Amino acid sequence: MSRKHKETIQKQFTKTLQAFSKYAVRDTPEIMAEKVEFAKAQPSDTILDVACGPGVFLLALAPRAHFVLGVDLTLPMLRQACAFQAEKRIPNAAFACGDAEQIPFPDATFDLVTCQCSFHHMPEPKLVLQEMVRVTKPAGRLLIIDTLAPESEEKFELHNRIEKLRDPSHTLTLRWTTFRKMFEQCALKIAEEKFRRRQRSFNQWMLRAGHNPGTKRYLETRQLLEESMAGDKGGLSPRPEGEDILITHNEGMFLLGKEVGGRS
Repeated sequence: MSRKHKETIQKQFTKTLQAFSKYAVRDTPEIMAEKVEFAKAQPSDTILDVACGPGVFLLALAPRAHFVLGVDLTLPMLRQACAFQAEKRIPNAAFACGDAEQIPFPDATFDLVTCQCSFHHMPEPKLVLQEMVRVTKPAGRLLIIDTLAPESEEKFELHNRIEKLRDPSHTLTLRWTTFRKMFEQCALKIAEEKFRRRQRSFNQWMLRAGHNPGTKRYLETRQLLEESMAGDKGGLSPRPEGEDILITHNEGMFLLGKEVGGRS
């Protein structure tokens, strides 16, 4: 990852800390519970969450595991994660500053390595996945949760234009076929997968990126989204809802294991 993109990520998530972690959170309690169940954490597990942000997902996993550790590039996010940990009085968690492309832990350290809704910020997602595989034990598991782009080339291009206009730290929302190819290249097998359609408020989605109604980037993103409505040209299924717009992200949840004879 280039220094410039790292700085873009750090700037974006420092700016949006409060909205991202407190006021316009991504998941309802029900969705978070679904994701925790899907992870299948075991009482003996040591878990690493890559690009953990404010630590909400990792702290939800903690009661089911032996120990959990989160790494992220952005120090204010890590401070918020520590604050959430203190509020919830969770003793078996820790957080550290780290780069997803160079995870600062030895090979085969963790039973479960997770990454939630962060691959679309990664300039080299395969490199991140390889690092996740490296620090996973031979019999360990990986969990990746992320939004999925349309397979159609035209919808794929517009989908990512809208996403990047909203958030300059966005690089590329990947297609399911791209994820499947990466899994194969990294000698991973899919133990379980689920696909969900997550409906959300456009205004809340923009607030999480730091844009209130009426700001320049809000207006530009909304215009592009509205232009995509006829025929759902960007694959976000937008529809008006009063002064807001409801949008839908396709999300994939992938629980993965290492192929026998693959990398350890």
